[in-house]
Amino acid sequence: MTRLLIAYDGSSSAKAALTFASALFPAAEAVVAHVHAPPPSPESGALARIALPDEMVREGIERMRIEAQAAGQKAVDEGVELATAAGLDARPELAFAVTPWRELRAQAEAHKVDVIVSGTHGASPFERVMIGSTAASLLHHAERPLLVVPEGTTGADGPILAGYDGSDHAKTALEFAAHHLRSRPLLVAHAWPVPVLVTSLVTPPAPPESELAAAGAAFARDAGLDATATTVDGTRGLWRAMLAAAEERHAAAILVGSRGHGAVASTVLGSFATGLVHAATRPVLVIP
Repeated sequence: MTRLLIAYDGSSSAKAALTFASALFPAAEAVVAHVHAPPPSPESGALARIALPDEMVREGIERMRIEAQAAGQKAVDEGVELATAAGLDARPELAFAVTPWRELRAQAEAHKVDVIVSGTHGASPFERVMIGSTAASLLHHAERPLLVVPEGTTGADGPILAGYDGSDHAKTALEFAAHHLRSRPLLVAHAWPVPVLVTSLVTPPAPPESELAAAGAAFARDAGLDATATTVDGTRGLWRAMLAAAEERHAAAILVGSRGHGAVASTVLGSFATGLVHAATRPVLVIP
């Protein structure tokens, strides 16, 4: 059974992510994790002691601690209720941390989940880069598969579009699909590259079905998936080509493998996955 860690903060994007994940992984086990801002510590009231009695400072800090606990519990309980109603076997995980993505990564490792699920705030790619720091940080630092669901996602119908270039990380993504998305039809897509010597005035014709796409589809079928091959025009760039293909083929989500762990490796090697996550209008499932 697939095990999910769903990042939940009560926002519309978090709700969309939870709903989509429940449709993509029906009846999965889910840890609904809410990371709340930490309540103030007694030390944080040191300056207030200059003008206020110690007892008043202690009472104020205790009241803020209780309010933070109540707000966090309310959010995580709401997430569990929504997940249970969507058919997931859900349980809560409430934590207090300054940096949510670090806590979520730690929770994912502690619970040994198969997928971390996160929504993204912002309707445009620019807004996501500026606002969606939790999803972006998880993309660069998490060592487990990450499902990023754009705000406004409303359905999970359609095939999974899987990027394939013949590499080991592309095969790992297909193997993940064989274990966790077996009931979904798969479109294995290879974005054919533009030759270096081709100028902007000359565009080579796209092959009807590249050998790589065919090999990827065969690999997926051998793993038990309902897979077909498709070729994508990569003239505009690989991640843009995959986004356009997902829209044209009404894909439920885009599945890609990612090379390297850590911010440096992700920046150098993972620009394809990063571009997809920041610009996608459809969910993206990244398999490290």
